[in-house]
This record gives sequence, structure tokens and C-alpha cells, in this order.
Amino acid sequence: MRAVMMERGRLWVDDLPIPEPGPGEVLVATQACGICGSDLHAARHTEDFVKTSIETGGAFKLTTFDPVVMGHEFCAELIDHGPDTQKNLRSGQLICSIPVLLREDHKHLAVGYSNKVPGGFGEYMILSERMLLPVPDGIPAQAAALTEPLAVGYHAVNKARLAGDEACLVLGCGPVGLAVITALKARGAGPVVGVDFSTGRRQFAAGQGADSVCDPDTENPYALAELANRRLVIFECVGIPGMIDDIFARTPNDAHIVVVGVCLQTDHIRPLVAVNKELSMQFVLGYTPEEFRHSLASIADGQFDVTGLVSHEIGLNGVAEVFEALRDPERYAKVIIDPSLE
Repeated sequence: MRAVMMERGRLWVDDLPIPEPGPGEVLVATQACGICGSDLHAARHTEDFVKTSIETGGAFKLTTFDPVVMGHEFCAELIDHGPDTQKNLRSGQLICSIPVLLREDHKHLAVGYSNKVPGGFGEYMILSERMLLPVPDGIPAQAAALTEPLAVGYHAVNKARLAGDEACLVLGCGPVGLAVITALKARGAGPVVGVDFSTGRRQFAAGQGADSVCDPDTENPYALAELANRRLVIFECVGIPGMIDDIFARTPNDAHIVVVGVCLQTDHIRPLVAVNKELSMQFVLGYTPEEFRHSLASIADGQFDVTGLVSHEIGLNGVAEVFEALRDPERYAKVIIDPSLE
């Protein structure tokens, strides 16, 4: 099978054996797989990415000296069943799955961040049968592949514990910020303001239902009239050093900050600023199985509007070029890989 390999930031397409499913596992063919910001972090800062995951007991235990086939935001077609499977789903069924391969020794593997099994940047994967979710009829693979990133946004909104009378400021309107906006609007929260320096990303935010958008180069997002006299909930979806301390300095008193963006570098904050303003802060990661299931169901019933999230669809040969191009926020929202494309 063809797959995109990554080793310390270098990406190339290679031929690999088709993986064989073990007990309780199935073979699937990738139909669509999104490129996640975490994939960019893993490629550009491999050693820091792995070191931090190991230090904190995270699931990303890939080694830095072996190639990996990334890709954890996927929709796939069920091809074959391994031994000791229930065969509740037929071959040919489109499926999604939380990207974890369960193993009897409890040494579970993170699909897309393991050197031992391929992720969705290849033509085939093996998955755990009991983790599979059938994609409802009529939902295209490209839309179903958004289940995972939208579950991240939905989880962040759940962790915010909104009471219903807050104003929401989403800082950074890349794919993660757009997922948060989508989940906020599905919940009926508002006003929701998308903030980004990029004209293109502000347009994407408006397309996902943001009540207004703001260019922080030309106006102060914390002083917008629509946010006045409401408790402010800020979703930090940028993930660069200095971002949290800047929020501390500029936000009004009693704001709640939800940190969704992943910053790999050491950062600096001034706690006394947050103390004096009585700010609260919540860091978030991933989602629960129930939230993942809800995300797929919400795509199927239209509660999550995914029509404007995908900006580009590429084949395996285009992945290395797009990893570089994604440094330009003007052109890209979510990029989907379809291994069948040239």
C-alpha cells in the first residue's frame, strides 16, 4: 500500500505491506483523513512533542528515530475482519473510530502517532472492531472525517460549562477555532466572536456562524460593544508563547479562559494579573467516547454544519507540499487527504 511517511519533519510517499488485523481487529481502507494541527506540531517539533507526551503520560509514544504514518481524523471503509471478531458490521460499511487501537496487554496504540501501526495518511489501517462507529447512510466520507476535530471543539465547549448568558470570544480561527465556533453555535451560545489576523480565516469563521469577526490589528476584541455587560468566556485556539499572558493583561475581570491551542514551547505568565482580576482557566484535551459519538451524530443530523470547513482535498502525493503551505493561513481551513486521488 502507499502511505505518507514522516520522520523528524521529512515527509515522503512510500510503499508498505498492507497491515494484517489481529484478534479483535479489522482491516479498513482510508477514504478521507484530515490534517490536524497536532500533525504539524509532530512534524515540526518531533522531539519536543514526544518528550512532553511521555513526561505527562500521554498517548503519543512514537519514537523519533523511526518513520510514522500519521493521520487520526479519518473515515474508512471496512474491508475485512480479523480473528475473534463479532462481524456486526458488513464489509463495505463506512466507519469512523476514536484513533486508538486496543490491545489485550493494555499497551494501547494511538493510531496516527505510533511507529507500530499506520494512520490515515496511508491507504489501509487496522482498527479495533469494538471502537467502530458506522457512518449513517448519505454522509460522505469527507464530512464523516470531521467527526474527530469537531469532537475536540465540542469537548472544549462542554468543559467551559456555559450557563447561557456569556459572550464567547474565540481567539484563532484555524480548524480548532472553527470547530469551537461550530459547537458553540449548535448549542445556541452567543454572541460568538471569531478573532484572527487572517482575512481568510475570519471569513471561514463567519461561514461557520460566528455572530461577528474581529481583526485584532485594527480593533480591540475585548472592547467590542456586543461583549459589554456579559461574563466573557475566551477560547484560546492559537497555542503560541505569550498568548495566555496577553489574555490575562487585556481581558476584563472575572473572565473564564479555555485553553484549546497546543503550545509546545515553555511559556511565561504573570499569575498576579490573573489573581487581581479573579480569572479562571481550564486546559482541555481530546474528548470522551460519548462526545465522539455525539459529534458524528451531529454531523449526520445537520446540527454541526460542516459545509464550509473543508477548503482543500488532496492525494497522498500532495501532503508534503501542503504541510509547508499550511503556514499560510489565508488559503487553508481543513485539508482532507483522499488516498485515491493522484
